[in-house]
Amino acid sequence: MKNTGLVKKIWGVIYPMLIYLGIQILLINVIQTVCAAYWYFNGFTSMEEINILIAQTLHGKELVLTMMSALITIPILIIFMKKDIEHKKVAHTYKKFELSNRWLYLLILPFGFFNMEWANMFVSVLQMFMPKFMIESYSGAENVIYGSSVAVQFLAAGFAAPVVEELIFRGLIYKRLKDLVNIRWAAILSAALFGVFHGNWVQAPYAIIIGLVAVFVYEKYKSITAPILLHMTANIASVGISYIAQKINETQNISTQQFSDWYILKAISISMLNFFALAVIMGIIINKIVKPKEVGDENINSSNSML
Repeated sequence: MKNTGLVKKIWGVIYPMLIYLGIQILLINVIQTVCAAYWYFNGFTSMEEINILIAQTLHGKELVLTMMSALITIPILIIFMKKDIEHKKVAHTYKKFELSNRWLYLLILPFGFFNMEWANMFVSVLQMFMPKFMIESYSGAENVIYGSSVAVQFLAAGFAAPVVEELIFRGLIYKRLKDLVNIRWAAILSAALFGVFHGNWVQAPYAIIIGLVAVFVYEKYKSITAPILLHMTANIASVGISYIAQKINETQNISTQQFSDWYILKAISISMLNFFALAVIMGIIINKIVKPKEVGDENINSSNSML
């Protein structure tokens, strides 16, 4: 019985990711089937021809499909989170906290931005030493992200992805891991799974860092809103900076070839350390100021607590 309970808890950690991936696969298959039927009834009987038309139709739409999958998945994840709360109430292990002052959430904005900057720079340094196969593992994801319009990037990466990923990795996986291991290991394991989930060597280190930082704000604010806001800030800033850098490069044709690898490494490292220091300072401020208050009375309106 004890082993059965452990297997059930481990499965509870795994299946939230599978739900999201399954919905993505199902959505793509449904769209492909609808497209195939459309082209068939419009006189195209060759499957090879239909497959080419489907590929052309879906080309460049990967990020849109990911966003659609996220929007479908989000309500399902919220239901699971509410069920987890009900189970904890039955087991008398549920703790409710008053929602922090809304102005304190503004501290998350610079904290998310500074962590995004130093984490991206850290990955840039790592890329200088990564073997070719690791860097190439990112090419598919890079084409999906930057192959879409900026508007789609902002909507998908800036809003939809942070919500669905935080519900999965902090709202469900992290909280469920805390029933299996201590809080430190729960943070590390949930962040590691978040890194693996991205499916390539370049994004994984960045995702692990953001995952750990997201756990920090989740524990400080005791609300899933906090890591979602942090994740949104990081992604929106990242998309915005990438877009601006691309436009500057197009207009001024800036090339880094004139600089030595050592010069580039030194410049990135100094900037990384500066942003890391700023992130640490903001983290200390959040740690000192944000003090969520536990609510003892279960009859207090649930609006005082956010999952």
